[in-house]
Amino acid sequence: MQVVFSVVMALVTLGILVTIHEYGHYWVARRCGVRVLRFAIGFGRPLLMWRDRNDTEFALCAIPLGGYVKMLDERDPEADVTAINRSESFNAQPVRNKLAIVSAGPAANFALAILVLFVLFLRGETGVAPVIEAVSPGSVAAEVGVPVGQEIVAVDGEPTTTVSKVRFALLKRLGDTGTVEIVVGSPLSDVKERYLLPIDRWLGEAEAPDTARALGMTLGMMPLQPIVGSLTVGGPAEVAGFMVGDKIVSADNAQITSWEAWVNYVRARPAQPIDVVVERRGSLLPVKVEPDPSSSNSSNAVGTVGMGVVIPEIPPERLRLQGRNALEALVAAVERTYSLTLFTFESMWKMAQGLISTKNLSGPISIAQVAASTAESGFLTWLSFLALLSISLGAINLLPIPVLDGGHIVFHALEGLFGRPVPEQIQMMSYQVGLLAVFTLMVFAIYNDVARL
Repeated sequence: MQVVFSVVMALVTLGILVTIHEYGHYWVARRCGVRVLRFAIGFGRPLLMWRDRNDTEFALCAIPLGGYVKMLDERDPEADVTAINRSESFNAQPVRNKLAIVSAGPAANFALAILVLFVLFLRGETGVAPVIEAVSPGSVAAEVGVPVGQEIVAVDGEPTTTVSKVRFALLKRLGDTGTVEIVVGSPLSDVKERYLLPIDRWLGEAEAPDTARALGMTLGMMPLQPIVGSLTVGGPAEVAGFMVGDKIVSADNAQITSWEAWVNYVRARPAQPIDVVVERRGSLLPVKVEPDPSSSNSSNAVGTVGMGVVIPEIPPERLRLQGRNALEALVAAVERTYSLTLFTFESMWKMAQGLISTKNLSGPISIAQVAASTAESGFLTWLSFLALLSISLGAINLLPIPVLDGGHIVFHALEGLFGRPVPEQIQMMSYQVGLLAVFTLMVFAIYNDVARL
């Protein structure tokens, strides 16, 4: 059922984004007087078809991996272009119309993101204060003397009022060499301390890195205590006799003071019995557990016992609620969309330079998993994911790769610059190269998805 739910949510999420994208092309084409022959969501055999009063064919097709808008065009050998209807063909349009039509798809995705973010910001944005709860010994943060108990009020000059804003500011530095500047203090005090944390091709090989923890800082959450919060049915911990609420005191006579220490101890001992002492209702009890190995390859295996931690509640004073009026919400939505678009381009450029691992590329399987998990977390969480994915789709389509909208924009811009279209033979060759590049990226992204599974 979980797989079915993931597939359904992926289809719903991608279906909305593709429909909005293609409707952008369709709407502007109609306003420019171009005749639209077909508006299709998906590829392959049509499952559902109908025509409107303008004789445009609408189709829902069997392969839900995109969509397209087919317009009247003299270059199409199947097109019935005559002297009478030539003005309705795409290729007969002035360059400004062509640019408007091909740009409308990504623009529609950005508009959707702005609308969704506007609604979310209008409701109010809640975040956790970026209090430094712990600094790991020997970490970069510890070496420069970052204090515990203070808040990170800025990263590289960018104000950070919540943990998520700190993480986003740090994500911008992935793959960089130099220093990260953090300003630490209290929002209620003018006394601030500035710290420079050295980085070198920072987290370039990491996949989905936790940036704050990589610098040695635990933000916004008290260090997790080694208390059992949940047990996997039939897992090693349940079979061994652990109970929810047990506090792990020691493992093989080694003191366990944090959940992280317990997890690291278990991961390092696949298929090795561990003598554990737990505190249960004020009494100390011995429990022996043997972690299951995560892989049949003993050199790469890590131990797991099927146990979850108790997540402490966040005190109300640590929550930050930012309310906005309609104008402020709209401005914030536009700014957030712009910053995420810029971040997407910067990340792709770093990936092309080899500064960021290509393992961070995600495909349809990851999208399905995230769509399902955000939907389970609530409608507003799913809306946030929808906005983020819409921005990514819009940005990717603006890349100057033939077959993508960005490639078409380049060709039409050259047409406007030189006064004549790029030769069709060159365009066709470019489309083949672009199609191969997009197909290769898709295969690589799906490979990453499967590797994560």
